Amino acid sequence: MEPIAPIDAEAEVVTYLNAALADRGVSARATTRVPDSRPPRFVRVALTGSVRRSIAHIDAQITIECWDTDSVGASELTRLVYALMCAMDTGEAHVPQGQSGWVGGPAYLEDPTARVPRYVMTPIVRTRARTLEDA
Repeated sequence: MEPIAPIDAEAEVVTYLNAALADRGVSARATTRVPDSRPPRFVRVALTGSVRRSIAHIDAQITIECWDTDSVGASELTRLVYALMCAMDTGEAHVPQGQSGWVGGPAYLEDPTARVPRYVMTPIVRTRARTLEDA
């Protein structure tokens, strides 16, 4: 059997969210790190675990954080990102429908360092495994 590996689930989600947010005229951008010059509104994506579902599929646990300058803006951004993730189906990855697609839905957790509004959610992103040559 050839060695197989997961695709970069963080990159898949960041690319998907940035295109979907831009298509809707939303200024927030997704990234895997909190930028040094912290924008007032942004989305952070982090791989926080994974499980091999089958020989061909890996479920990536992706924690998503949404920040804005006030709680209303953070809530609106979170609702949009949640809806976008529920609809995610890129051909390389998708969020399963129903309970199996989410570890936890949106929850308000103020950023303890910056003291600004932040919501957190964790979907499961089912990805296709690739041989090492294709990964």
